[in-house]
Amino acid sequence: MLETAEVFNTDSLGMDFLLSLTLLVQPLPADVPSLLLDRPAETEIAAAGLVVLSDAEIRQRLNALPLWTTDGETLFYEQTFVDFEGAIAFVNALVAPAEALGHHPDIVITYNRVALTLTTHDAGGLTELDFQLAEAISQLLVDQPESAIEPHPRQ
Repeated sequence: MLETAEVFNTDSLGMDFLLSLTLLVQPLPADVPSLLLDRPAETEIAAAGLVVLSDAEIRQRLNALPLWTTDGETLFYEQTFVDFEGAIAFVNALVAPAEALGHHPDIVITYNRVALTLTTHDAGGLTELDFQLAEAISQLLVDQPESAIEPHPRQ
């Protein structure tokens, strides 16, 4: 299918330009994962096991993750390391479990501090997948040498 787009632009001299683009748009193959397309339908989300957990389920699961907090829709974790190198080593270590689960945290690094947030955007809240990744990340912290981590639980 051919599509033509026309774009008008005015440069600093006040001259109008017309740019006409012709794009060849081919239909996507049937095997393209739905996550690469628009937001999946509710039935696809449920079929993938991405069911939003109830408040009671979230509270219960959070008991096993004492350093994590939640607002009911997102899990939060923050850790300070002794230096930048320790923070980056931790972030690098969480790549493998995130890739294995096909689920990725939002990460903010501020020198030696790493802040993580987890939520299942496609489901619109917290799912089992978020807690599986949070547990894997918590295990990474157990495996870190104590000298690399500044002790301070998130308030």
